[in-house]
Amino acid sequence: MNGRVSDEKRMVECHYNGAVIMVPLKIFLAMTMRTQYDERRFVRYKEGAKIYGMSEREFNKLAHDARAVYKRNKMALVKLDIIDRYLEYFRE
Repeated sequence: MNGRVSDEKRMVECHYNGAVIMVPLKIFLAMTMRTQYDERRFVRYKEGAKIYGMSEREFNKLAHDARAVYKRNKMALVKLDIIDRYLEYFRE
């Protein structure tokens, strides 16, 4: 199975046994990574690390590097849209 993300429609092009199927990104992530990728725009570090499949420490660093952290009192929230745009800079 091969996947390519279409930025315009947030769809993934999947190739399987010669057929090409367009699948919504959220469904693709849920099926392939068993990730609950819901409509939330902000998450805490632990949830973000699970969504992106990395350690909490690495996600914390990524969020700060992307300047996606919003703090209120002692609570920190990370905006996922900013993380997604930041990660596009590292695309090969």
